[in-house]
Amino acid sequence: MELMLEEVDERMPLEDQQLFALEQLDAQCTQLQLEAKYSEALECMEKGLVLRQHFFGSDSDEVIQACRTVGEMCNLLAMTYLQQENFGIVLELLKKAEILTERHPAARAVTLNNFACYYRRQGNLHKALTNLTQALAIEAKLDDVPNRADTHLNMCAVLSQLGRHQAALEQAHSALILLQEELFASNPNNLDGKLDRVAVLGIAYHNVGVEQEFLKKPELSVHSYKKGAEVTAKYLGETHGIVVTLNNSLVIAQRSVEAGKGKRIGGDGISRFAKMKNSIRAKIKKSIPNNNNKVAMEG
Repeated sequence: MELMLEEVDERMPLEDQQLFALEQLDAQCTQLQLEAKYSEALECMEKGLVLRQHFFGSDSDEVIQACRTVGEMCNLLAMTYLQQENFGIVLELLKKAEILTERHPAARAVTLNNFACYYRRQGNLHKALTNLTQALAIEAKLDDVPNRADTHLNMCAVLSQLGRHQAALEQAHSALILLQEELFASNPNNLDGKLDRVAVLGIAYHNVGVEQEFLKKPELSVHSYKKGAEVTAKYLGETHGIVVTLNNSLVIAQRSVEAGKGKRIGGDGISRFAKMKNSIRAKIKKSIPNNNNKVAMEG
């Protein structure tokens, strides 16, 4: 649906005309977002921000809140373009978001997470790690941070790629604790509106299991995969992608444990499963989409 903008009455005082134009921009922006035309919406929001700075001043609540809103849109678009591998636009949008979230610590932490996603995709793991470290430091000072666990999961993924598996396991455990509190502390019997977070809980269990395998603790990984599969299947169903992944990883880990027992009594079974395990895990990883643009799944 196209939005019809009213014409400005030129008989109005100039300031009233400009305020009217700002109202029109806000209405147009709302309509564009409803139509999922986010790039066009961002253009309107940026024009509105300039007008607000003119009318209300850079330190006004109007401008401060507008900066947060425009920064959120920059982050949303950046992750959309990251999926399309349009890296130049991603970096430009994230730099804008960095400036716009200067007075909004929680939004700045999201921006730093998204910078980490960008640098990880570019293969620059150390820059990704630096941004995630900064994000965690910010979130540690805040009382209420939505999706705080996601930062720990992203940190887990980067540390794992760097070969720092004990540190990665600690991050995955931190995420798991936060997600359990988020989902089950208040109303564990009604998670209908939080099923996406249940999927992230499954990713956390999976990452814990993977890191335990890297650390040569196969029995513990079996427990993690099994627990994750049970919890997520309860709310998401057996056919959900993350549930399938956890169950497949469980089967592979169980076989690895059995093969290890055989080797300890004189068998040589471990090597029989190594190639199969890597092959299946690679296929599984390709089949599971990120739950959101911040969360990484190890496999």
